[in-house]
Amino acid sequence: MVRVVVLVLTISLTLVLLPIAINVGTGGTAPEFLEPYVGWTWPVIGVLWLVAIGTGLAQYRSRRTVGQSARSADQPRNRPNALARVDRYLADRFAGSLASQTRLALALDVSPEAVIRPYDLLVQPLNSNVTEVREDADIGAAFDDLQDSMLILGAPGAGKTTLLLELARTLAAQARSNPNSPIPVLVDLSSWTASTARAEEDAPGDSPLLAGFIRWLLTELTNRYQIPAAVGRVWLSKGRLGLLLDGLDEVALAHQEKLAPVLAELGQRYLVGQIAVTCRIQEYEALQHRLKLYGAVRIRPLSRQQVLDYFASGGAELAGALAAMERDGDLWDLVNSPLMLNVMALAYQGRDARDIAGGVLADHRRELFDTFISEVLARYRPSSPQFESRAAVRSLWCLAWWTRTRAGDRIEVPRRLTPNGWYGLILPAVGYLAHMVCLPGLFAGLAAGAAVGATALYGVSAGLAVAATALALVHVRPHTWWTLQQGSDQPRWQLLAVMVCLGAVAGLASVLIVTTIAESLPSWIGLAFEGAVVWVSYGLEYILSGNNRRRLLLSVRLLGVTVASWFVFATVDHPQDFVAGGAIGLVVAQGIRFVKALPMDHLVYPHSKEENADDRWRMGKWTGAGALAGTLVAAALGASLWWSNGPEAILGIIAGTVASKAWRRRAPFLAGGLSRGLHGFLLRWSGYLPWRRGAFLRYAAERYVVSKTGRGEYAFIHLLVRDHLAECDPDALAAKVDQRIAARTNRNNLTRSR
Repeated sequence: MVRVVVLVLTISLTLVLLPIAINVGTGGTAPEFLEPYVGWTWPVIGVLWLVAIGTGLAQYRSRRTVGQSARSADQPRNRPNALARVDRYLADRFAGSLASQTRLALALDVSPEAVIRPYDLLVQPLNSNVTEVREDADIGAAFDDLQDSMLILGAPGAGKTTLLLELARTLAAQARSNPNSPIPVLVDLSSWTASTARAEEDAPGDSPLLAGFIRWLLTELTNRYQIPAAVGRVWLSKGRLGLLLDGLDEVALAHQEKLAPVLAELGQRYLVGQIAVTCRIQEYEALQHRLKLYGAVRIRPLSRQQVLDYFASGGAELAGALAAMERDGDLWDLVNSPLMLNVMALAYQGRDARDIAGGVLADHRRELFDTFISEVLARYRPSSPQFESRAAVRSLWCLAWWTRTRAGDRIEVPRRLTPNGWYGLILPAVGYLAHMVCLPGLFAGLAAGAAVGATALYGVSAGLAVAATALALVHVRPHTWWTLQQGSDQPRWQLLAVMVCLGAVAGLASVLIVTTIAESLPSWIGLAFEGAVVWVSYGLEYILSGNNRRRLLLSVRLLGVTVASWFVFATVDHPQDFVAGGAIGLVVAQGIRFVKALPMDHLVYPHSKEENADDRWRMGKWTGAGALAGTLVAAALGASLWWSNGPEAILGIIAGTVASKAWRRRAPFLAGGLSRGLHGFLLRWSGYLPWRRGAFLRYAAERYVVSKTGRGEYAFIHLLVRDHLAECDPDALAAKVDQRIAARTNRNNLTRSR
């Protein structure tokens, strides 16, 4: 209905305005009441056309989505198409994991006490017993023995996800050969947020928690397997889907307890043909509510014989690792899981046993992960993008640090590294660039751009007025910059030039926009609009302020500015210039205040700032120099040497500056988001984040540091790898990568020379 109303209004207004615009353009006249606004006719028509086009596209998309969702879930091609996508997803997921490098038969132990068996599954026919898992059964046989309802428990790195992938591939093969078998869908629980919001498509009888779970599940099916939500809902209700839920331990801690009641209700209201859940042992034992499943298995740690057999099967490539294991008994306590076995195999493939450092177990672990990262990043792959070692390790460290800080035990690489900021990430190089390069450049550019616009429109006196007001506003408290002695190894002059240009463009564009609007409207309307903006701003400050003295000062200031502005407006010869000058003063004041609010939103340092005279005057030099340079440039291009019409514009600039509240400590609207955006830009400029996120994550996935989990979605291969990267010294680790690259190059050159 809203879209229809918008379309009707836009088309109606266009039909009214279009003949008037054509008539005026061909020499005719407009109706008397529209004559002052003839210049706005074509821009308004353009905006109306854009609104109509956007509304029409939204309506078309909505109808197309509804049409797609309405297709029958029983169409013959739906099942083979879904199975093909499941096979492709599982193959990609397996190929990008460390499990593809090692084939081990993991032993399982039955743990019936870990789950609560549903009552109807405990009722057995006479002379029958509850089915147990066969000895030495693989994951497919164990799942079959436990009536297709199983919990998989294991230690970190034990191979839970690997087993779930193997189970998914086994069930997918069964689904291809048997049309009555459910289609297995593997999804990661880490993205489930336990939402309780209701939606139109929810089943009426579902609780809010179950309804949110099903919506999340259907979204995952759409993103990973392109199964439409309507089809997925039908298949779920008819028992045509097998749910393989990975990583209960990666769900937010506050929501882990909610999965048991959700799955219990899901089993009562829907036909869930198959279900399996994985979780780490320690996290599951801490839960109060057990899952209602038929059975549970635990993955046994690797035995010494399994490790020896694996290294022995590797021949000469793994001989050094095998010798190191036999020489150093502490390594047996470390290499007890498929993850650590894979890490060691990749780290020491083709290397001598003496490369493994001695020391305590913690040193072994750090050295092993360092060697693993160095080895996989040093390998050249001509088919993948290449990144310099220092930038690659810094980016991995930053992604791992942020993921651990913001997501706890989750390993998914976030799609967006803001909007929640980087609280606690203290990087002196980034802080130096923010305070010593970006702030001076933005202040200078903003003042220069505003001065160019004011000088070109109203003469050199207006440019000097902008320079004086900008210089005064920079020195109004609070001062949000620090003097940082430690520099940055990144190019500073290029960054300074970028910031000056951005500030100049913003300042010039703002001045031109507000003056164009002010001059196109009747002067009294422009003054009334500026007054309304100032009065609303002061009113909000008056309401939010709890200090009566401050409220009194605000009232006196507002009254004085209002009376003085009205008096000047009523007595000057060119009130239009006064209104435009007031707009310039407001824009310059808020621009200076906006730039002040940029750097301090996230750069939190452990020491307190001690202000001195150099701090107070350092930004003033940049601001004054920028404003004077802008004034001289405009004068050299032919601007009036004093003023164009009179002092009205200068008086307006002064009035607008006095009326603004540039001293407020509260950050302006959007300052927080742009501040974090600036921080993200500086992290990329400094090499702590990749400029091309997708290309970098593909690079890391091909080197088994992260794995692809969906379209555009990646996760670290394991929590231990993520934590090691988050705790490492990125520059020291990058130096190890460079050393390994140099060693490989020397060895290859020596081989060629022979």
